[in-house]
Amino acid sequence: MSPVDTEESLADLVSNLSEAFSLFSMEAVKLGVLLKSSGESFSHEGYDKLVKQCLAEVLAFEEYLNRKEEIFAYLKLESRKP
Repeated sequence: MSPVDTEESLADLVSNLSEAFSLFSMEAVKLGVLLKSSGESFSHEGYDKLVKQCLAEVLAFEEYLNRKEEIFAYLKLESRKP
């Protein structure tokens, strides 16, 4: 792989990581808003919304972690090349 290809591949990975983190950040904000607006009592519908938003946040965070691991694996692979 040429240095230009390497830089483009790494740039794509970093871009994917940034997008995943942005999504996670947005989901975390949504969860915070739901928690703040819920007060002390939960309706069944409110609880369902909260659970769905928690799941969305967790999935977004997992996506971020996966993208981060891709970068680490890529850098490890590149560092082994002569």
